[in-house]
Amino acid sequence: MGILTEEMKFNNKQRYLGLVAKLGIDMTSFVKYLDSVDYFEKPATTRFFKSYAGGLCEQALAIYDELAQLCNAYCPGKYTEIDAINVALFKDIYKAELYESYVRNVKNEQTDKWEKKIEYRVKEVRPAFGDLGFSSYMIAKYFVDLTDEQIEAICYASLGMENGFKNNDIYEVMKNYKLVLLTHMADLAASYMSED
Repeated sequence: MGILTEEMKFNNKQRYLGLVAKLGIDMTSFVKYLDSVDYFEKPATTRFFKSYAGGLCEQALAIYDELAQLCNAYCPGKYTEIDAINVALFKDIYKAELYESYVRNVKNEQTDKWEKKIEYRVKEVRPAFGDLGFSSYMIAKYFVDLTDEQIEAICYASLGMENGFKNNDIYEVMKNYKLVLLTHMADLAASYMSED
C-alpha cells in the first residue's frame, strides 16, 4: 500500500484496542504505554514491508487475522480468540521502542527537485533481552497473563525466518508447540502475501 491515511490509522488503532480490551487488562496503563512509545505511528519494518507510519499496528492486525484463520483450519477448537490476540498483538510490540523516524532528502524523479521524506531506522539501542521476541514478551508480561504456549509463540515465531530453521531448538519448539508454527505461518502470510 505505501501510506496510511489518518482515518486508516485511526480505524486500525480502534480495532487493535477493541481486540486487546477483550483480554480484560488495565487498558489505561496499556494505552499510556502505547502512547509513550508512539506505537500507532511506527512502521512494521524499516525498509521491507509496511515501512510507513502505522505499519506496525496494521501488521499486528494482519497477523491476528491470519492466525485466527490458521488456528481454525489446522487446530479447530484447540486455540481461542484470546490466544490469537495475545500472540499476534504482542509479538512485535518491542518494535515501537526499536524504531525511530528521521528526515532524509530524496530527489523527486518527476520534478528533479530534492524533497524531505520521513523514513525509519533502528535506534542505537538494542533489544534488552537478546532479540525482538524475548523483548516483546518482557513488555507483554507487564500487561497480560500469558500461557506457556503463547509465550513460546511470541518468543520463537520469528526466529525461523531469521535462521532458516538451522537451529534444532527452533525446530523442536515449532514441532511441540503448534501455536508457534501457526504464528510463524501467519507472520509470513501477513508480511508477504498482502504486498502488492
